[in-house]
Amino acid sequence: MNLVARIIIMALLFAYAFPAIVPGVAIHGGFWPQGIVCGALFTGVSVVVGLLAAVIGLSTFGIGLIVLVVLQMFIPAVTLQLTSFWFPERLTVASWEAAVVAGLCIWLVNHVFGLLSRRSTGSR
Repeated sequence: MNLVARIIIMALLFAYAFPAIVPGVAIHGGFWPQGIVCGALFTGVSVVVGLLAAVIGLSTFGIGLIVLVVLQMFIPAVTLQLTSFWFPERLTVASWEAAVVAGLCIWLVNHVFGLLSRRSTGSR
């Protein structure tokens, strides 16, 4: 999934899906511009978390990768908490429970779009 599509999908999740599904996750504004900004910030923080996960995997000689694969659906929850900690004026996450539920939603959306993009590239 390219960067612009990922930012727009995250903005839609932050602006419309999370207020309806997860009461503890809120952005401070609407879809434009606050949702787009939160989507871009979340995407940037997830790149940092991905790099940290790669460093953990390499520094533990692969044992950390096993843990990361098993717990991969909770990485977006950590990313949400980091984003709300670093940018509290943009995003509020009330608890770890809300972060885990929203993180599972993000993981599911990313997983579905990853499958769809692989299927569309494989058919060419």
